[in-house]
Amino acid sequence: MSRIVLVRHGQASWGKKDYDKLSDLGHEQVRTVGRELAQRDIEASRVVSGSMRRQRDTAAELVAEAGWTCEVETDPAWDEYAHTEILTAYKPAYRSMALMKADLARTLRPHRAFDEMYAVATERWVAGAHEGDYEEPFSAFGDRVLTGLAALSDNVGRGETAVVVSSAGAISWVAASLLGGGAPVWTSLQRVIANASLTTLSIGATGPVLRTFNDTSHLERVPDLLTTR
Repeated sequence: MSRIVLVRHGQASWGKKDYDKLSDLGHEQVRTVGRELAQRDIEASRVVSGSMRRQRDTAAELVAEAGWTCEVETDPAWDEYAHTEILTAYKPAYRSMALMKADLARTLRPHRAFDEMYAVATERWVAGAHEGDYEEPFSAFGDRVLTGLAALSDNVGRGETAVVVSSAGAISWVAASLLGGGAPVWTSLQRVIANASLTTLSIGATGPVLRTFNDTSHLERVPDLLTTR
């Protein structure tokens, strides 16, 4: 049976000036997942990555560690949603992440304050009542991801395995859609998906079917390697 393995990128540089860059721990996570896929005797016929740096760097290092010879293809359909735009649409006073971080730094618990604000900002985006505030509304994000999935599913040969490197939001939307859960399920899934986790789809006569979601067994064997942010 044909299959697609969705890999969330390694840990990015949360809280740093350039978020779209793998952290040192992120690189270690990617090497671990590359070795894991090789140990599972997975030979990728295609490797596809979103266009973001953290995704492309994950894909390149993953291919090298797994010992695969295929070239990495780039498809923006697998890009993550624009979290900065979602935050600034909710709080226009934060014209940049720097202004937001400076303001949150004055609170007693800046990480908790950010998480609470991010949750509300994301709910506003998902609700769709202010679509004009966003370059890519939630509905368009979902359509983009599923278009990428359909294009890939239609071009995976019998018995082949395609590996996709993407992000939490995109992978969670694939899972939520295949489960028929929609936005509420997506919201819950994307909160728990781990960096460098594995989500597996099989491709049958009726299209993709979700087989596993957020497999972290390879990360749990190493102390402190499991992260969600």
